Amino acid sequence: MYNVPRIKPLIKGVLSFPFLKFRTSSLAADVLGTGHAECCYSIFLRYISLLNNGGVTAVPKTVAELGPGSSLGVGFAALIAGAEKYYALDIIDHTDVDVNLSVFDELVALFRRKAPIPAAGLESRRFPDLDCYDFPSFLISDWDAARERRIAIILDDIASKGGVFVETAAPWTQSNLIKPQSVDWIFSVVVLQHVDDVAHTYRAFAQWLKPGGYASHTIGFDSHNLTKEWNGHWAVSDLAWQALRGRRPYLLNRLPYGEHLRLAAENGFSTVMEKRHKRFDGLINEQFAPRFRTMSDDDARTEMVFLISRLAEKSGDRVALSMQEGRQRE
Repeated sequence: MYNVPRIKPLIKGVLSFPFLKFRTSSLAADVLGTGHAECCYSIFLRYISLLNNGGVTAVPKTVAELGPGSSLGVGFAALIAGAEKYYALDIIDHTDVDVNLSVFDELVALFRRKAPIPAAGLESRRFPDLDCYDFPSFLISDWDAARERRIAIILDDIASKGGVFVETAAPWTQSNLIKPQSVDWIFSVVVLQHVDDVAHTYRAFAQWLKPGGYASHTIGFDSHNLTKEWNGHWAVSDLAWQALRGRRPYLLNRLPYGEHLRLAAENGFSTVMEKRHKRFDGLINEQFAPRFRTMSDDDARTEMVFLISRLAEKSGDRVALSMQEGRQRE
């Protein structure tokens, strides 16, 4: 049957109601995640290269990441490349200081030799893909003594958690860490499919970004092996999904791509670049649960998207809600 989740994650979801130990995520560890410096280097350079194609000529000064994962490595890469401030926002802090320091050191070595963007082995599976994997020419020109001193200062800040270059918040939904209109670039890597309150999140992005600021997101739309078919999560009834989710802090929100675009537009974002990865196997719309059958054929075939969007220049052209006001209106 199309609307039946796989047995193991369903059992874990049901058991998470009475038992605390089952309330961790059932999603498998991602071998392309941020626990390795090469992965972080690859993610950052792919993102910044595509951002450059979209009109950004230098590393944004203030950057924020939603859901950094196993390390803060992608944000560290931004700092090494020239960013002045990095905000790391998550629901649960999955990072470890020793891992962060190790990833930072390895990232510095990669930048120092201007290593090409990793695209072989596991990184050949990385999305989005690029036309050229050379080290971006608009980034670091010379690695001089001044840059080495700056790297040492950033490293000390990370080790001491001084908060000068790096600030973290977990859970970010209860934090006023970021001042309105203070961020140049917000990004996430396969995170927005796990966020429960997506509308609130897009409002927060619009609040934090400076007018004309950029957002870059890779969003996954597959079932994460919770169902037999890659898009079978859209066929599961709401009642069965509640049992599957259980009392875990996050799973999948099942929001189609069109809904992300709608929420972004409502908050003043316009699309600068879009890369879709489609699949032509799996279920078709008429096999989905009733509330998902109206999604477009394109959305039903979309497994992953990389999206760059830009916030309107004038505050009057966008919805300017504070995080608190947004929650009151829902």
